[in-house]
Amino acid sequence: MTDGAVFQGRKRNLSQHKQIRKSLGLNVQNYSEVSEDSSLQLFDSCSFLNDMPLAFCIIELVFDAEGHGVDFVFRYCNDEMAVVEGVPVSEMLNHSFYEVFENGDKKWLVTYADVALNGNKHILQEYSPEIDKTLTIYCFQPASGYCACVLIPS
Repeated sequence: MTDGAVFQGRKRNLSQHKQIRKSLGLNVQNYSEVSEDSSLQLFDSCSFLNDMPLAFCIIELVFDAEGHGVDFVFRYCNDEMAVVEGVPVSEMLNHSFYEVFENGDKKWLVTYADVALNGNKHILQEYSPEIDKTLTIYCFQPASGYCACVLIPS
């Protein structure tokens, strides 16, 4: 992070993470156990958003062995994402952000991890050098470990 602190994310499964937060006296109500099957249902149930006139995606955070947030993977992208990002959906879906955008800015990780892990909501208005556009991004947690984003170019 900008203050020099190391961002620790999920290096344990959600149940272990929940137990640790509870033992530290931290809020655990946002940690609901989500099975892989229910996560897949989440993505399948988004198909009605394919033709939405706003770019929408669901991303999954990726952590290294030490629990540092290092990347995120596109798990669902609607058709408008291709227009906003300038990359076909097939090249984003199930690929990491830094694989799709090799010179991608790491500034997105902290906010997306906060949403995915803690269930917080954020509204970002940032310049995206990857696509040379200023975006307003509405972020929320559709399931624990995931961040959903609505992207609106300015």
